[in-house]
This record gives sequence, structure tokens and C-alpha cells, in this order.
Amino acid sequence: MKYFRSRYSNALRLLDGYQYPEPFHITAKNFFKLHKKFGSKDRKAVAEVAYSYFRCGKSIAALPISKGLIISSLLLDFEDVEQWNNVAKEAGLEHVLPANFFQEGNVLNTIKELVGAETYFYPEGVLMESFAHYNNAQNARFRPRNWAKDHLDQEPRKLGVEGAKELALNTTLEDTTQVQDLSSQYICSKVSISKGDKVWDVCCGGGGKSLNLIKGSGADFYLSDIRPGIMENAKARFKAMLYQAKFAVADLSKPTEKLLFGEGKVGHGAFDVLVADVPCSGSGTWYRTPEHFTHFDYAKLGEYADKQKSIVKNALPFLQKGGKFYYITCSVFSIENTEVKDWILANTDLTLEEEISFDGIDQKADGMYMACFTH
Repeated sequence: MKYFRSRYSNALRLLDGYQYPEPFHITAKNFFKLHKKFGSKDRKAVAEVAYSYFRCGKSIAALPISKGLIISSLLLDFEDVEQWNNVAKEAGLEHVLPANFFQEGNVLNTIKELVGAETYFYPEGVLMESFAHYNNAQNARFRPRNWAKDHLDQEPRKLGVEGAKELALNTTLEDTTQVQDLSSQYICSKVSISKGDKVWDVCCGGGGKSLNLIKGSGADFYLSDIRPGIMENAKARFKAMLYQAKFAVADLSKPTEKLLFGEGKVGHGAFDVLVADVPCSGSGTWYRTPEHFTHFDYAKLGEYADKQKSIVKNALPFLQKGGKFYYITCSVFSIENTEVKDWILANTDLTLEEEISFDGIDQKADGMYMACFTH
């Protein structure tokens, strides 16, 4: 890490000006747009110093940012230990690293010693048991990779998912390449669709899962979301990939008798398959956007769970008898996953067929949950 004093100082300015819940990369982009003196290498280095603070999780948030930032920067690569020692002294940290520290020292143990607590990322009691290891200190060094699906590639790849490939930085994408995390690709590979099925993507967002599922399915796809703008994005993506689907703006937080897809109305019992990738905390993706570790308001988890239950309750009447319902989140929290699953089983006539907790850390991707039910 060259020019560490300058890069630490600018990273501190970045963090001091950050207003959550704006994505931190937007804050950084606007900062560098305002301060045009930074070259591309400087921008990358300053952002990496700032991100090191978030990647040390909740334990470091109890410290003043200036002190937490110098401690978290131990995660970075230093050729000369004196760069760190000098800035640490200026920051009021009375700790001197030995000359060979970055070759032989234990960085995570030193961070624990300086913070006065073990590094952790989520508060106690929120993680599903299958995701308990998401709180391990060594995850401070974890970086999810970037993934895509090639719609022309038939060769089985990672986890048996067709067309799954890791993206290198600055990859030029083909028209048939869909950027999509490996977790979503794997979950899609577990969704069963038959030729002629009517499939409703309940909370489609940009339509990524439907784009994955529609290839070669022979099914009719219907996509809805509460946000008109993002629906236009989904339409454009389908058009670019030369796929056909029907689209609707729908508020599933309220009961409804009919859905309007273009000019056509659809009533209860119309669909063979419902895919509900519901709004959630996104906690399975936080190693990609680590600002959430230090800033997320856990008091809002109950609101997420209530919204998820409302969407499920209001979507299910549109599923025909014998149909499949897929409940999906990119969360690793019990309240959004297993507790909603249990609520569904207690309050509907659905039967649980399969439950999947996708281990993103093991696969260098995001964490994701799915429960498959039969009507």
C-alpha cells in the first residue's frame, strides 16, 4: 500500500461524509467526481482503504472511525510496516508492529487485540443455523466473485449449472451474457418448470431469474413488480435477449382479485408455478456491500418479515391446485427464511418439498435461501 498516509486521510473523509443507506460506491463515485485530482489507481486505493473498515464488521463500529480505520487497514497489503506504524501513531493508536509483521504476523488476532473484541458481522441470534459460519472472523478477507450466465453455452459448469462462468474484471460481455450471481443461477436450476406452464415471477425486479428460467422452457412467463421503472428495465432486458413475456405493475402488499398483464386480466388459480423472490434485507449479499454490517437497522427486520408474509398471502390465490410455489430470499436471517417458511406451513395448505440454504462463502458467491412448496 503506497502513499498510505494520503490514502488513509482521504478514506477517512469519505467515511465521515457517508450517509447510509446510500450505497457506499455511489458516495465514493460522487466524492471522486468532486475531487478530480485522483487518478484511477488513487481512486481504487482510497476506496479499498475505506472498504477495509466495513469489512471488519460490527465489532469495529464501536470505535471512533479514525481509530477503526487504521486498525482495519491491517487487512491491506503493506510492503513497509513503517507506513502503518507512522499513521497509527498520528491517529493516537499506541501500537507498534514488528518489522516482519506483514510477512509473519497474525492480522486477525492483532485486529481482535486492538479492537478488544472478536471480529463479527451480524448480531447474535439473527443467522440461520446453516449460515452460522457467516459470523467467523476470517470472513473479513472474503470477497464474492462476479458471475454470469451465457445463454448460448450448454456445457455444464459450476455446481452443474449450465453456462455459469466467473467474470474477470473489465470483461467485455456478449449480447447473450447475463450477469447473475452463482447463488441465483443455482437456485434457478432447482426450479421445476414444464412445457406449457404458466409461470408468474411475483417480485421480478429486473427480471434476472425469469431470464434464467425461460431459456428452453417452453413455458409462458408473467412478470410483475411494484416499481414501474424497474418493470421497464425488465422489459428491455427480455427484448434484448429476444425472449417473450407479459408484464404488470402490481402491489402484492394488498389482496387483489385480478392482475392486469398488458391488456389481459389474470384471475385466481391461473398459474402452474409461482416464483417469489421477495424483498428482504439482502444480508446474504453484504460481503459484496459491507457497509450494511456497520449501518443496518435491525429493528426493520420485523417489517421485512411482515411484508414477505403479505406478498405470499396475496400471491397464493393465483396458484392452481397441484402447482409449485418457490419462496426465495437473498437473506441469511431466520426471521426472513425459516420463520416465514414455518408461517406458510401453519397458515396455508401448502406442503414443503425442498429447502435450500446456498452457502455463498463456500462457493465464493452470495448467500441465498429457497423453500419449495406444492399446493
